[in-house]
Amino acid sequence: MKTNIGFEDRDFLTKGEWQTYLKRMPVRYIKKKKTEVCEICHKPPTQDNPLENSHIIPFIKGIVDFALTPDFLDKDKNIISAHKRECNKSAELNNDKICKKLKMMGVNELPDFLPKEILMVWHS
Repeated sequence: MKTNIGFEDRDFLTKGEWQTYLKRMPVRYIKKKKTEVCEICHKPPTQDNPLENSHIIPFIKGIVDFALTPDFLDKDKNIISAHKRECNKSAELNNDKICKKLKMMGVNELPDFLPKEILMVWHS
């Protein structure tokens, strides 16, 4: 798409972008191909429980609570293949683990406009 120009490889949204997405979530553009087995339980997909692309840092939580860009959240390193019904939720990190993962990725600071609860977890 000509209008889908991305976020200049930024990890975080600006305050204005973030406030806009709080009103309406962005679209997800996952390009990573699914694996042949679930990356959580290592079993193949079934008719009633297919594999889907799952965000390790959950997409909505990443936008709302951490102001991460959709581009960052849709990168291959944040996507795994997991069973839709049984494994998808267990692939998602909680706030504490998200903070640890971001720090391991070299993030030193979160935007100061984030919810107080998130900033408290970050500094704990």
